[in-house]
Amino acid sequence: MQKSIDSHSYDLHPYLYDLRGFLILSFSYRNSLFYQLKFFAENIKGKHLECAVGTGTFTKLCLLHKRLFLRKQESEVFAVDYSDTLLSGARKRLKGAVVLKEDLRKMSFESNSFDSVNLPNGFHTIDGINEALKEIHRVLKPNGSLYVNILTPPKNRFLDGISRWVNRYGMRIGILKRPYSQEESVKFLEDFGFDISTQEINANCLYLKCKRRALQKRVFPPAQA
Repeated sequence: MQKSIDSHSYDLHPYLYDLRGFLILSFSYRNSLFYQLKFFAENIKGKHLECAVGTGTFTKLCLLHKRLFLRKQESEVFAVDYSDTLLSGARKRLKGAVVLKEDLRKMSFESNSFDSVNLPNGFHTIDGINEALKEIHRVLKPNGSLYVNILTPPKNRFLDGISRWVNRYGMRIGILKRPYSQEESVKFLEDFGFDISTQEINANCLYLKCKRRALQKRVFPPAQA
């Protein structure tokens, strides 16, 4: 039986949360931390929104990677999550960022506020991804960039039996909604007003670079079942 996902699904000490996240990255996503850092650090520019920031550890490493390897201009970073427990860690780690309690499905930011948005390791954990994508589209400026990675169903490769077990465990305890196929992930984003610049599969994870279409008015799909 799948447990519902809400803000209390992450009532875990920040250090234990980070450890659990590293294990999931290794055994479910089958990705390296450096691969994710390189991908998401590239998109931090201008006025930036970091969604589902968790404890802030990953975002802090992305900012460090950006500073050391990309030599890009400093950004104004806003980091959001809806878990009070995790935000306590994020506020300690992200001293230079604005860290706020926000539900991605109904954010308080004005429309067209951000130049870039990251959604790392979060798409497949959100119960109500339609509402979240609609809000991300709203707060992102026209032609602004969204980088997102999405857990895909394991294939039949070596160790993918472990990946399937980790996924079932995540759904059972309420930290994973479900994996999504590459085709339905792309359709989700295109239906909500994003154009896909690049898409790449790395093991059990899809990485998408998107741009918000310049069109201001859209008819969005109905809420997800």
